[in-house]
Amino acid sequence: MLLLMFRAADELYAVDAKCVVEVVPRVALRALPHAQGFVAGVFPYRGRVVPVIDVGLMLGGAGARPLLSTRIIVADVSARNQLSVHRLGLIAEQVSGVSRFEQEQKVAESMAWEQAPYLGAMFQAEDGLVQVINVDRILTDSLRDALFGDVMETS
Repeated sequence: MLLLMFRAADELYAVDAKCVVEVVPRVALRALPHAQGFVAGVFPYRGRVVPVIDVGLMLGGAGARPLLSTRIIVADVSARNQLSVHRLGLIAEQVSGVSRFEQEQKVAESMAWEQAPYLGAMFQAEDGLVQVINVDRILTDSLRDALFGDVMETS
């Protein structure tokens, strides 16, 4: 499994490299009034308006500091209908690159926290434990609807 590794809330995390579109320098974000605290804002990206999540705040830690190494990971997330994808930005204080992990490096399966369904397996890396974040599970249905207008029809 190829994982893009990054730091947030002073810990090592990763996302599946298959969902990563691009890693861009941190840019000024337009705030979204009344959004949840970890929704940092939106920015224009290749003709789309992309919402951005501060991973540190989402994880219950400190928000990303405005460092030279701070990046936005632009990732594809599935729409609620599973037929299309949206772009979502993740703020990380440092992106260290892509690493390959094998099953035998897995030290823990997915976490089963109701309030954090996006937390996945943990792997042993050279720098310590790295936990996978499943980008498709970051947004609740109501937040996905608010950010992308994914209201599913019920008939």
